[in-house]
Amino acid sequence: MTEQQGQDRLPIDDAEAEAYAERRRALHAALVGVGAELDDLATQQDPDRDRFAAAMRWLRDALQDHIRDADAPDGLLAQILSDAPWFAARVQRLRDEHEQLMARATALIDAATTDRPFGELLTEARLLSTHISEHRHAGTDLLMDAYMLDIPAGD
Repeated sequence: MTEQQGQDRLPIDDAEAEAYAERRRALHAALVGVGAELDDLATQQDPDRDRFAAAMRWLRDALQDHIRDADAPDGLLAQILSDAPWFAARVQRLRDEHEQLMARATALIDAATTDRPFGELLTEARLLSTHISEHRHAGTDLLMDAYMLDIPAGD
């Protein structure tokens, strides 16, 4: 970003900032809840694969809500491209991650019904949660770079 582009940042209105913060909190809540489920499942001698699949569906659904809002024609990513087109590469990187994260979540749901060792599933689920968290932070960094926006971290 050039110095001039940084000075061209636009303020985002309070309603939009609050809507973004709420969506961010919802995805964070799912990550925390799924993390607690995974921790509990890890302590079980014979982990409940249906419970694991339900946790992964919860995470996938929260991620799907995030993607639907972010990638909508009038969503945040389209708005950033319109207001700050010099961020196009970062927007595309986030959009590409959406596809990858959804594919991984769906694969874990499907894998819950297989005979794969449960420890492997837990490890992959934790890695996915970590990558979703990193994705959330990259999105927030992009918004703060594109707009004069102060979003509480929440975590």
